[in-house]
Amino acid sequence: MARKPSFSQLIRNARNERGLRVAEVAERVGVSTACIYLWESDRGRPRDTNLSALCKVLKLPVRATKELAAG
Repeated sequence: MARKPSFSQLIRNARNERGLRVAEVAERVGVSTACIYLWESDRGRPRDTNLSALCKVLKLPVRATKELAAG
């Protein structure tokens, strides 16, 4: 059975698949690059508004992504 990726793996993979740099995602979401690095290294979680913006930028399903972010 395939293992679900963690939240951090999901957003890192989605960013890389879309050819976006951390700085580009941060600018589009409206957060610092440090926030993106924290989220991608599993040391932090975005607030709901930032998570929604992140999903939009990375073209991820909001509900499934929120469930992963919740733990």
